[in-house]
Amino acid sequence: MKNYILVFLSLLVISLFSACHKAHEASTAEITFIEPSINDTIAFGTELHVEGTIGGDGEMHSYTLNIANADNDSIYFSKSSSAHAESYAFHEHWVNNLTDTTFVKVTIEVELNHEGAKTSKTVNVVCLP
Repeated sequence: MKNYILVFLSLLVISLFSACHKAHEASTAEITFIEPSINDTIAFGTELHVEGTIGGDGEMHSYTLNIANADNDSIYFSKSSSAHAESYAFHEHWVNNLTDTTFVKVTIEVELNHEGAKTSKTVNVVCLP
């Protein structure tokens, strides 16, 4: 009888832990860019400064920052964090080495939970040769 009570209590504790853990996963996040601003112009050889914050309504599971060609999605720079957190701060630099005038998109994509829910935000800039 004692074993049945221990098994029952163990299952109860595991169930409660799982329920509490799931309740803290994020379902939404707010992404704020400090830099760049929409349609900033980046001269050849200068840095594109990417900085901002991500705040979730619970624990988020990762984020990825991509700097890519807006027309063909070629990736120029990518950085990821797989740390679980309720907020992130990002701060990266990429030097414009493009030889043609190029529309570039800076995208932050956040994985909110283990079910794969995501949210993202994009800021477009222009890189000059």
